[in-house]
Amino acid sequence: MVRVKRKSYYSHILLDDVAKEKLIAVMMYGNNKAQSMGFFRTAIGLYYLSKIMVEDELDFRAIDKAFNRFIFKVIGRGHSITSILQFLGSKKVLWVLDSKSFVPTFLNYFSDISFSKMQILLTVNLNVSKKISKLSIDGPLKDWLIKQSSAEALQSLQDNTEVK
Repeated sequence: MVRVKRKSYYSHILLDDVAKEKLIAVMMYGNNKAQSMGFFRTAIGLYYLSKIMVEDELDFRAIDKAFNRFIFKVIGRGHSITSILQFLGSKKVLWVLDSKSFVPTFLNYFSDISFSKMQILLTVNLNVSKKISKLSIDGPLKDWLIKQSSAEALQSLQDNTEVK
């Protein structure tokens, strides 16, 4: 009997050794165990979201299995990509996003994910998670996202009006 290999609809999802090393490197910038875990959870959540936001058909079972295996190896039992995405949609993520080192460190290691793309990923995740749970999206994370968008727009306006 000849086995036909199923066409891979998720080959562009890369959780290869380079991505894993970058995620662990971001984690290492935390000042203590709790902050390091928060850095890891936020970084892998953003990375995951950036990879699944495509128009291709995806095999989420295979993708999530790879991510879950890596998450278990790094931070242990009781964590999964689902719990990571829940964390990203909660106010708990703010102490990571507001830390002085997370955003610059993440953007340094994952230069293909810009700050504005981070905001989009967090917004989409917030909207989806709150729609599933039937909760309002209003709260500290939404306020933070609005504040960041306003600050970015103001900076862009200032950059465009400076005398050269």
